[in-house]
Amino acid sequence: MKLESIKYGIQKLSIKEKKDLIDFIKGSYSLFDGYSTCVKGCPVCQSSRIVKNGTRKGVQKYVCRHCEKNFNYKTNSVLAKIQKLNKWNEFVEDFTSLNITSLKAMSQKLQVSQQTAFNWRHKLLSAMIPKAEVIFKNEAIEFDETWLRLSRKARRGLGIKDKSAYRKWRRKQTGDSNYNVKVFFTYGRDSRQLDTHQSHTGRTSVVDMENYFVRDKFKDVTVFSDAHYTYKSFFRDNNIRHETFIAKNHVSFSDKNVHNQTVNAFTRGFKFFVNEHLRGVSSKYLSFYVKWFQFIQASKVQVLKKEELKFNLVDEICDNVIQDKLGIELYRQAEVSFGRFLKNNGRTNHGNCKHHYYADKMAA
Repeated sequence: MKLESIKYGIQKLSIKEKKDLIDFIKGSYSLFDGYSTCVKGCPVCQSSRIVKNGTRKGVQKYVCRHCEKNFNYKTNSVLAKIQKLNKWNEFVEDFTSLNITSLKAMSQKLQVSQQTAFNWRHKLLSAMIPKAEVIFKNEAIEFDETWLRLSRKARRGLGIKDKSAYRKWRRKQTGDSNYNVKVFFTYGRDSRQLDTHQSHTGRTSVVDMENYFVRDKFKDVTVFSDAHYTYKSFFRDNNIRHETFIAKNHVSFSDKNVHNQTVNAFTRGFKFFVNEHLRGVSSKYLSFYVKWFQFIQASKVQVLKKEELKFNLVDEICDNVIQDKLGIELYRQAEVSFGRFLKNNGRTNHGNCKHHYYADKMAA
């Protein structure tokens, strides 16, 4: 049947029949189907000596002549072992619409379990993280930090006996408390790029600044920030131009261009995003959500530039998911990475308090 005759027949359908047809088409293919025959090399040894080796459930299989491994286009990507790829159509569309759908609503919409929706979200976010790096060059940047309480959301067996006293103690942990995770925010005024980075816990040190402000990432920049002692010391010692203002004033009285109001708006938006939209997230996955927020803001910039946002983003996400080989390891090693983060900041893998309040009897 020719395409023109199919289009003519669709025009005669009722609204209900058209909706049923749309649902049928969405359920009969995957956004990733076109990548099945586009494999150029072995994902194990990167050899180009590959040949086709039959199909399974409509997916083209390959075999590598060098390492003799069998694989398909999903191997070593976040799509590996995902059986319901046709449901990813709506999942990716929801992601690119910049709506923040709850896991419960998403599981009901896609007719999958909440655990599956949870895993899919983090797999997709882990594939986006390696592509989220931003470089600032020859421009003025605004820099600031914000904090979120160290969270063990959904983790069991923490041994908290007096939960009321624990919540009361938690509410007092603000600012530079050792039980708060610090996130760095940088905004380029010329490039209009936002960069985010989960850094450390407690008060910011020169070492934390050194780990973030690497030369390959920041080239010939002028930094606008408040007059934090650590900031001033680090930028002075590293010969980075630094303009300051008194934090409570938010702007320099001598030069109105010296402020970080834009990046402050992003920090407020991020805390609202995490605390209100998502109702809090585990610190184990905080780096994923930090980059998700960065992705949302970058997408809004594309909207302001009147670019064809939706289709471009869907193609971009699909390319990232297929080509990325690091994201699946970030997803698999999330628990290990979080344990390392806790250890580097003076915690055990269970986040036990070491300084005050119940000593080692209560988890932080």
